[in-house]
Amino acid sequence: MKLLVISDIHGDYEALNKVINNEPFDKLIILGDLLPYSYDYENDIEGKIMALLSKFKNKLVLIKGNCDKYINFEAYNLYAHDVISLTFNNHVVTFTHGNTYNKGFLPSYHGDIFMSGHTHIPLLIKEKGVIYCNPGSIGKPRGTSSKGYLVFDDNKIVLKNIDKTIIKELYLN
Repeated sequence: MKLLVISDIHGDYEALNKVINNEPFDKLIILGDLLPYSYDYENDIEGKIMALLSKFKNKLVLIKGNCDKYINFEAYNLYAHDVISLTFNNHVVTFTHGNTYNKGFLPSYHGDIFMSGHTHIPLLIKEKGVIYCNPGSIGKPRGTSSKGYLVFDDNKIVLKNIDKTIIKELYLN
C-alpha cells in the first residue's frame, strides 16, 4: 500500500492540489494545519481545501493540527484525529500533528514508525528502533527546506519536494 503523507498546508491550495494530482497513492494522510495562520481567509480557502480532501474521503486519514481548531470537520463529513496508530505495510505507524507529541515526547503507545508535522522541517531518521518521519510543509517550509511530502511504500519511505525530486530515502528491511 502506498501512503502519501502531507503536513502544514497553511492555505496553499495550489501546492496541495499539485501533490495530490501528481503522486499516485492508496491512502492520503494529512498531518494537520490546513489553513493559513490568520482567520481572515480569502477566496474561501477553507472550502476549497476541504472540497479537495472530501474527494478522497474513502482514502483519507486526517489529523487535526494546532491551527485547525476552528474547522468544523463534521460539516464536511470528515473526522480529524489528534493521534492515531494504524498498521500499514507490516508496520504500526503513529500519526499526529506534532504540537503535543513529537520525537522528544512520544505517546505511551506508539508504533515502530512515528509520523508528525508541525515543525515545517523535514525529518527521516531511525533511532533506537523507531523511524521518525516529518514531511516538512507544503505551504510554509522553514529553514533551508523546500515544500515537501512523504511517500511510504512497501519497503521504503521517501521524502520528496513538490516537484517530485527525492530528498532522502529510508529502506525498511
